[in-house]
Amino acid sequence: MNSKQSKICIVTTRNIFDSPCIEKYRKRFNEPFDIIYWDRCKITEKCGAANYFKYNEPLDADAGKTKKMLAYIGFSIFANRILKENTYSKLIVFPTQTGWLIQGKLCHKYKGKYILDIRDYAGENLSVFYRMTKKIIDNAGMCSITSPAYQEFLPHTNYIISHNTQPIDKELIHKYRTRERRNDQPIVLSFIGSVRFIEQQKKVISTFKNDTRFQLRFIGRGSEQLADFCRYENIANVKLIGRFEQSELPTFYLETDMAINIYGNNNPYLDYALSNKLYSAAMMGMPILVSPDTFMEEITKRYGFGLSVDLDDKHSADRVYEYYTNRSKKELHIACDRFLKSVKNDEKYFTESVKQFLGEV
Repeated sequence: MNSKQSKICIVTTRNIFDSPCIEKYRKRFNEPFDIIYWDRCKITEKCGAANYFKYNEPLDADAGKTKKMLAYIGFSIFANRILKENTYSKLIVFPTQTGWLIQGKLCHKYKGKYILDIRDYAGENLSVFYRMTKKIIDNAGMCSITSPAYQEFLPHTNYIISHNTQPIDKELIHKYRTRERRNDQPIVLSFIGSVRFIEQQKKVISTFKNDTRFQLRFIGRGSEQLADFCRYENIANVKLIGRFEQSELPTFYLETDMAINIYGNNNPYLDYALSNKLYSAAMMGMPILVSPDTFMEEITKRYGFGLSVDLDDKHSADRVYEYYTNRSKKELHIACDRFLKSVKNDEKYFTESVKQFLGEV
């Protein structure tokens, strides 16, 4: 424990590497801060905090309900103890599940003194969770959300938009935007990031299966789960790359023509979200493929830099090919920049709101 008492504390049920929003807040702190977080992966991490309170409980997506429940109860006990032993001027709490686990401390000891940062859908529209969420929101000093569409299922309040943006090197962006299209090569469609929703990704692969106009790449942790499917189906135009280093990312971007963001729909976890891939694609000036009937489709249509792909439509591959080959690069970049301008305006307001909230610290 650092001898100096920090005035700000971040509380999260996520690993630090899985919480890029920490950096957004850290840059706006004028004081040392502490962090209470859940180490699910048995790794050592740093984020510039003065004091690290790490809840050590490995937990993966395949853990059973009982194990998950006990682990969450354990985090609740751990975090509440730290918040009892230390008094902070302000808290930053994310995602919603974290707020549920320390609800008592938030609504009493820290009433009006915390930011609730809602990163993803967490079942907030279900009766019992809605009531808990409303109580936490009503007692918060500020609430932020990563997608305007989340207001459809959340209790009413004045939400601040905090986009899932991550910086990309300007030189890389320039290099990508000025590269020449390779008309004599297959169009490279890349999914870059942790590969989840495996059955959905199998449908994506099947849509473009052995179509010589395309090469598909699934790049990131979890991609190995698609290997047996590709082998069994004798699919030759798919490349799988596992977990990668950040230093490799520029190469993956420069070799990609279109971003894959086809997660599915008719699921609240997917219908309302705006993913990291949306912002990365817009910054690079890269068209993005999304699922129909989602907020992602609404945004890409509104600004004009993406295409929704119905995996049940046998002509989808043809539509993607026509979209890519007929789209003007200049028009695409204008569309991307229009979207980024709106994001910049939202981020400016978010920054001002956070500074005002922390102003009393």
